[in-house]
Amino acid sequence: MRAIDLTWAGGEHPFLLTIDLLRALQDRCDAGPAHVLKRLGDGTWRVDDVIQPIRLGLEGGGMAKAEAREMVTRHVEDRPLTASVLTAQAIMMAALYSGDEADRGKTKAPATGTRKRTRAG
Repeated sequence: MRAIDLTWAGGEHPFLLTIDLLRALQDRCDAGPAHVLKRLGDGTWRVDDVIQPIRLGLEGGGMAKAEAREMVTRHVEDRPLTASVLTAQAIMMAALYSGDEADRGKTKAPATGTRKRTRAG
């Protein structure tokens, strides 16, 4: 997993959602990470779909829990939530779709022997 650096709340901050943090997000949002990302993208998000990726992402990026909570209160909860949807979405996309730098541009060969044969007729 790789951290994403975003300009947010007046500075540049690293955000990282590890597997353990994705599990915490899943519990707090009562939905899997892909479903949270879908809700952020289609406008059906819930309050914690916006708040939790940002707070947990800050913690995963190295910020102390108390500081992350305070920043999220000040820059997310005390403002219109719609202003933070794209930030939460970017953090989720980085967690679910970005790989290691060494893997960029590489493709994997398709698995052999897994194709299902069908009968015509």
